[in-house]
Amino acid sequence: MGRFEHGGDIYSHPGAVDFSANINPLGMPDAVRAALVGSVDAYAAYPDPSCRELTQAIAEREGLPVDHILCTAGATDFMTRACLALRPRRALVAAPCYAGYEQALSQVGADVRRHALREENGFLVTADLADDLDKGIDLVFVASPNNPTGRTVARPVLTSLLDRARSLGAAVVLDESFIDFTEVPSAASLTDAYPNLLVMKSFTKMYAIAGLRLGYGICAELLLMRRLRAAGQAWAVSTPAQVAGLAALSDPGFARRARAFVGSERERLAGGLAGYGLEVVPGEANYLMFRSPVPLYEALLARGILVRRCENYHGLEGGLWYRVAVRTHEENDLLLVGLGEVLA
Repeated sequence: MGRFEHGGDIYSHPGAVDFSANINPLGMPDAVRAALVGSVDAYAAYPDPSCRELTQAIAEREGLPVDHILCTAGATDFMTRACLALRPRRALVAAPCYAGYEQALSQVGADVRRHALREENGFLVTADLADDLDKGIDLVFVASPNNPTGRTVARPVLTSLLDRARSLGAAVVLDESFIDFTEVPSAASLTDAYPNLLVMKSFTKMYAIAGLRLGYGICAELLLMRRLRAAGQAWAVSTPAQVAGLAALSDPGFARRARAFVGSERERLAGGLAGYGLEVVPGEANYLMFRSPVPLYEALLARGILVRRCENYHGLEGGLWYRVAVRTHEENDLLLVGLGEVLA
């Protein structure tokens, strides 16, 4: 088997404390757990292929029409549908970024151009991204916050990109999978003004249900939305996933509590990393990227700590960059102690 290129490979490293996957350290909400256990008898039937109840709940949360929402088997399902529906010939991605964008684009044979996010700018997406968009580009992938950097996209930068893309007939897929961990408003409200904007979101990170695979996309262009729906398999979202999503939305206070906890621990963890002389990117999500002067992966793994090495991200090759999730107070202390031992 090939090397696992994403975080969360706990199956190869049983027993390790997993800092490589960016999951809410508070874990699954009690309401979600109770709903899953209480609905077991419903799992014998096929799931609702239209996710009617969940779609309605999401539409109410976002303040958008129901027909602008598409529930999917995680954000990755939506990005794949977007590529299949749009069939881009050439695409632009802001790198370093999640490898899934290029994997989805490869399924339709798209030629990919990478816009380099510069270390000297703190890996921020700037107006240069819009300047790099030319008439040959059909589709742009950008994330707010970005993975692995954790940096969000300023609203003026985003609208400049959307204006430029619209003038050239290009679509923009905005990945907001981690937006709920930040204080930045979602761009979902822009979809009416920008029919070329597709926003994708995830339940799996905030609600710690990665194994259930649940996300959704937002698009105001109904003809495109029809193609997005047709691009996926039947019954893509399982009944347990739909149940979990509904229960998660029933407790809006959970996300607020998680955001406050993660924000506090992220600041503390960033300070601890910087205290060791590590170069820390000021991320805004539930993870931090940093550069080390020495290799860390194997030494930390020997201490039962699994981190995400970033050498397979374009633009970070050979730089000894790592990404770590913000976990519980005790687990973050464990990471800092382990780093202290390795760097001593």
